[in-house]
Amino acid sequence: MNTRKLKNAGLALLITSALASCKKDNNVKDELPVAGKYENGFFVINEGWFGHGTGSVSFFDNVSGTLKDSVFQKENPTSQGFAPTSSTVQFAAEFNHNLYVVSKARGSVVIADAKTLKEVGRIAGSTDYDWRAFVGLDENRGLLSASDGVYMINLKTYKPSFKLLGATGQTGDMLKAGKYIYVLNQSAGAIIYNAEDLTVVKKIAGVTLGFAQTLNQKVWYTKAKFLYSSNPQTLETDSVELPFTPATTWFTWFSSPIIASTKDNTVFLLKSSSFGGGKELYKYTEGNKSTLDKPFITTPDKQSFYRKNLGYNPQTNQIVTTTVQDGYGANYEVNNIYFHDAATGQLIKQIPYSGYYFPAMFVFHENSI
Repeated sequence: MNTRKLKNAGLALLITSALASCKKDNNVKDELPVAGKYENGFFVINEGWFGHGTGSVSFFDNVSGTLKDSVFQKENPTSQGFAPTSSTVQFAAEFNHNLYVVSKARGSVVIADAKTLKEVGRIAGSTDYDWRAFVGLDENRGLLSASDGVYMINLKTYKPSFKLLGATGQTGDMLKAGKYIYVLNQSAGAIIYNAEDLTVVKKIAGVTLGFAQTLNQKVWYTKAKFLYSSNPQTLETDSVELPFTPATTWFTWFSSPIIASTKDNTVFLLKSSSFGGGKELYKYTEGNKSTLDKPFITTPDKQSFYRKNLGYNPQTNQIVTTTVQDGYGANYEVNNIYFHDAATGQLIKQIPYSGYYFPAMFVFHENSI
């Protein structure tokens, strides 16, 4: 009898423990972090009106369908922002959950949490450096290109540590892919580094725009009148002739207007001058040359692209573009953002907005694929 009571008591204790365990699990689920304020959408990086303040970061909110202005400044009211005002916000990239906003003309590099936009660090503007673009390597290291080469950056202290060998003069876009780091340099073309020891593996003269990576991991760039793909494991290349000759972006440097889909092996690029602008966006799907027969997207009448005003939104499988009104002066205050189906080019939505933003490029969350 006592043995039976003991067994029943043990069984009751086991059931109670199981229920308590279930209750604890439910509490843990309730305490999971909610989505960040700037998680469901994408960023528009703006140069700003030179001589009238600094550039800014806008955020397109997928939920409200609206473009929110100057979100970094609003989240960090006591920050130095993107000072000095003599610099230009030109590039940004997300890496390891942080947004790196890079200003050229001796400007700063500002690092913010990509979901809250709270500032977490910065490299102050300095006459010692004239930055261009950023690429992350691992949790401790990243690279910043500059007017005089490429610098290794400590991502814990946000301090430059040393300059890479092999790249001299103005250096811009960079992409880490497979075993290699692709670097675009004004004089050398493409410089390909070994990602492990940072030695130069190969140089490709004459490269004009780069880089974008498609679903099959190939890296794409332009040279003369051709669009090239590079295998990031073997460095073998293939090419297709374009209906135009892409211009470089070195004169007033901005990021190369070339992007890729993350859903298939399709590349998109703008037909623009070395100053930017242009009205035609081309699409190439690997293996189908007919996709280059005509522009995939053409801007509406009296509207032109400004810099790298194309982006691929993996959340919606859409091509996003921005335009400014043709002309000078007050025309730059007239902006539009467009959303096109990435498969057909069909216009889905257009949102006009006003202000002297001078949009430079887009940034989409790295984990939104």
